[in-house]
Amino acid sequence: MHYMKIVMDADCLIKLTKAGLKELVCKAFAVSIPRRVKEEVVDSGRAKDLPDALIIDGNITRGLIQVRETAGVKRGAGEKAALALYQTGGYDAIGSDDKQFIRSLRMFGIPYVTPATCLATMYRRDLLEGSDALKYLDELAAHISEAEYHTVKLFIEKGRSS
Repeated sequence: MHYMKIVMDADCLIKLTKAGLKELVCKAFAVSIPRRVKEEVVDSGRAKDLPDALIIDGNITRGLIQVRETAGVKRGAGEKAALALYQTGGYDAIGSDDKQFIRSLRMFGIPYVTPATCLATMYRRDLLEGSDALKYLDELAAHISEAEYHTVKLFIEKGRSS
């Protein structure tokens, strides 16, 4: 059973893939992406022979990631489509690591998670041991801000009682 239903944008999906954490996160959370994000990541990535595109496409084929339609979003960034999908209802948060998009989400009071906070949430929910969470956080370190890395590391090191 999944703890949360998350709509992910391309930035979050790619960072989790590069860190080798996407499958782990997709098993812990119900992850959906708008078709526009699939086009950005998989279709455009395949055209450029990017290995991330093949990995994510395989996750979609195996049902780890659900692709959803978003009415009225034909063009523009995947963030716009992710927000539109979230607003259809039934989702707990948007997964992103795009600073400008996160600022907008904060301004409108829309819940969001970043790749690192996905790990922290999994740890908090007893889906990861502390040593594993720290190891995975180190895998993610090259793809996230130093401030976020240290904040999540401190959270994990303090233990579940925090």
